[in-house]
Amino acid sequence: MDPRTASTALRPRHRTPQRESSRQRSILARLREVRQRIGPLRAASAEASTGEYAFLVGRAIDAATLRKAERIAVEWAVLPHEVLIALGWIDEREYVAALGAALGIDWLGRTPGRTQGAGEVVISAYAMRPQVIRERISLIPTGQQPVLATRREVDAIHMAGAEAALIDHAIEGLWRANPRASARYGAETWQALVAAAVAGLFLGGVAVAPEIVAPFVMALLTLPFLCVVLLRTAALAELLRQRRVKGGEMLRSVPDAELPRYSALVPLYREAEIVPDLVEAMAAIDYPSAKLEILLVLEASDTDTREALAGLDLPGNIRPVVVPEKGPRTKPKALNYALELVKSPYVVVYDAEDIPEPDQLRRALATFMKGGSEIACVQARLGIHNARQGWLARQFTIEYASLFDGQLPALQRLGLPIPLGGTSNHFRVDRLKQVGGWDPYNVTEDADLGFRLARAGYRTLTIPTTTWEEAPIALGSWVRQRTRWLKGWMQTYLVHTRRGAGSRRALGWRTWLGLHVLMGGMLLSALVHPFVLVAIAWLALSGDLLAPDAEIWERVLVWIGLANFALGYASAMLAAAVASWRRGWRWLSLEALLMPVYWLLISLASYRALLQLISAPHLWEKTAHGHSRAGKHNG
Repeated sequence: MDPRTASTALRPRHRTPQRESSRQRSILARLREVRQRIGPLRAASAEASTGEYAFLVGRAIDAATLRKAERIAVEWAVLPHEVLIALGWIDEREYVAALGAALGIDWLGRTPGRTQGAGEVVISAYAMRPQVIRERISLIPTGQQPVLATRREVDAIHMAGAEAALIDHAIEGLWRANPRASARYGAETWQALVAAAVAGLFLGGVAVAPEIVAPFVMALLTLPFLCVVLLRTAALAELLRQRRVKGGEMLRSVPDAELPRYSALVPLYREAEIVPDLVEAMAAIDYPSAKLEILLVLEASDTDTREALAGLDLPGNIRPVVVPEKGPRTKPKALNYALELVKSPYVVVYDAEDIPEPDQLRRALATFMKGGSEIACVQARLGIHNARQGWLARQFTIEYASLFDGQLPALQRLGLPIPLGGTSNHFRVDRLKQVGGWDPYNVTEDADLGFRLARAGYRTLTIPTTTWEEAPIALGSWVRQRTRWLKGWMQTYLVHTRRGAGSRRALGWRTWLGLHVLMGGMLLSALVHPFVLVAIAWLALSGDLLAPDAEIWERVLVWIGLANFALGYASAMLAAAVASWRRGWRWLSLEALLMPVYWLLISLASYRALLQLISAPHLWEKTAHGHSRAGKHNG
């Protein structure tokens, strides 16, 4: 009889006192019989459950904690010591020291700064259960000395012999494999000549015959602007089709035991102030912590952030990775370097200020499984949590809502490539490595990677779960960030059009169309927007805007241009207002009316980006974070 049911089956009912006493004696006798029968079984079970890890009991943890870890290990399908370390019930160094004492061998970290000695065989204490390590030690030839090591110590040994090769591959790997796919060098000669010719003709025409150039330019811009309008209209339709975006809905369709291991890469640079918030946000992710490895990727020169991390008691599944100091100092270079340490089949990239919704990894994994092997990337939505900190933050918020809730899902529905958002990108690691990882010379590496994945025949999907970010609230910080983004878009456009007429065949018509509409159209819009406003104002003030005595072709061109311009404004503002409304931010919807002013700032940043593309193409302008504190969502 199961002891859990025995006490219930034998529970006495209400009877007379005399019969109750007799009944109780009978119950006690049967319970003693049950205890005698199951006692040896319980003892054997306890011995089996603690036997392999018994060396930890009394030294680092108690028996109850060990048994709890073993139960969780079964639920997660991992090893018990992985649970103990991941949940912070024991430090990994404590575990290795205790295991070494139990096995009678030394461990590398006992002496600070010690490295692998001659004749020593380093064994990862984390990678195997104690019994397997014991068996492996027995097979080591005489004359060689086994020594245990933590994961960080194993990584250090691995890097010590290959650090130079790894950092070189992180920087030059894509360039060597496919030079035309890298932004290491700028425009092709023909691209530079075409750009110079177009700019020269435009400026010369404005100086000599502005009354002719204005309608002519408006005519030339009709097609690309119309494509942008159609994209925004598709985004609006997508927003109206969707249900209201809701966060916090947990997804548990896959049992924890069947979940694969997952890695998260979080590149950090000068982020000492927000490190505690970052650790808290990562610890809140709803995924078995023994299956989730979080690598905090640090620059060697960033001593402040490294010291801030050293002062924290990090969870067992979070550990730092230090990238050697070798240029260019860019986020994609750091990611490429850390990618070599990833052993999981899936990896996600987060920024330092990110707060992902807890179920995001589960949603991404469900999307991968449902979509099939052609799905190489899953992009989560990005939202802003500090919209109340000024006009720039509010505009940033509605811009993100329109982009991630409307435009990217619309691109997915249309089968067009999706330029990634820089963070909350979930990848199949094998697909990511197949296309060369990130381009360390492209300062908007995410958008470029999205097109390279599409070019390789893979798809990117979006998922309705949000990662909350912080918007810049100072104009200078916003301009620097937007300059970098636009410069990277320019780099991406140049890289993927280098083959000229052959680009369409190389990219495929969908990717080629998406490249020109998304990259070309958006960049062109940002660059010419101020000139279009000036042209409209000049024609209005001169009385020629809708002059009846103008040539019919001039009037038609002007009317088409004005209609296109008005539709562009209307579609963008309406999409932003609807996206904000559906997010539950009704108070933000009216901010869409001020988007034309915001676009003028984007135009300013686009010209700054153009100048940097010529003078400092690989300069990475750092965006400062930590001006607000998270958990302050707009809703």
